[in-house]
Amino acid sequence: MISFFTDLTLLALCVVGITALMGTISQVIAVKLFGGKKVSHFVDKSKSFQQNWNPVKRRN
Repeated sequence: MISFFTDLTLLALCVVGITALMGTISQVIAVKLFGGKKVSHFVDKSKSFQQNWNPVKRRN
């Protein structure tokens, strides 16, 4: 009976682990295959907007 629960626990951990990693792996593959040149488009655009901003001054 103990071996049954051990096997069930290992199976559950494997299923949860594989399910959690599938989303990350598929996202990386999709960005590499279908991202093209626009991978950093939004980051570059926001940096260009923020270049002219005044820095925030902290009060001590």
